[in-house]
Amino acid sequence: MGFSLFNKTPKEDKFWNWFSKNQETYYNEVENLEIREKIFNDLSTELKKVHQDLVFEFSPIHESGIREFTISAEGIKEVFPIVEQLVEKAPKIKNWQFNAFRQRIPGDEFEIQYGDFKIGYSDIYFRYQDGEYGKLGIELNIRNFDDSGQSKNAIYILLDGLIGEYDITMGIDWIEWVKLDESNIETLNPITSLRTLIDQKKN
Repeated sequence: MGFSLFNKTPKEDKFWNWFSKNQETYYNEVENLEIREKIFNDLSTELKKVHQDLVFEFSPIHESGIREFTISAEGIKEVFPIVEQLVEKAPKIKNWQFNAFRQRIPGDEFEIQYGDFKIGYSDIYFRYQDGEYGKLGIELNIRNFDDSGQSKNAIYILLDGLIGEYDITMGIDWIEWVKLDESNIETLNPITSLRTLIDQKKN
């Protein structure tokens, strides 16, 4: 009668035990293209044992010596509590910072190349109206927008960088996507002002 369900290690603890044993590899080798695919696959396998929709990203090593490890729900609201619970259980490990959700990127100038689609904050304008439960509904007006999945994925990454994964999911009720009419810019808001608008709504 030695078996007990109460001895079962929670899956969050199992993940962090595994990460702690392998953290030096990830701290030192994230940029090593020869082994990155393998170690990322290993990490993804372990993370999906906690929940199948969890994904991750690493920052470069900062001047302070800190490397950030971010766990994301890919904007899936139902998975947010799982991310929060997992990061709350993160151990203290020297030179590591663990983040729940993709974080804001400081500054008002940012652009990315996603496949063959290049876009930055300066290419996106918006108008808005109040949605339900204090959230915003926004109409994005995007330069050279072609309504492809590639374009939308790139823009979601930009929005994550502008206001953070948590705020885009919890603060925005709906998004409409339209191609920017250059003659209409003066009636629109630059996308960078969305950050202040979201923060005002939280207060």
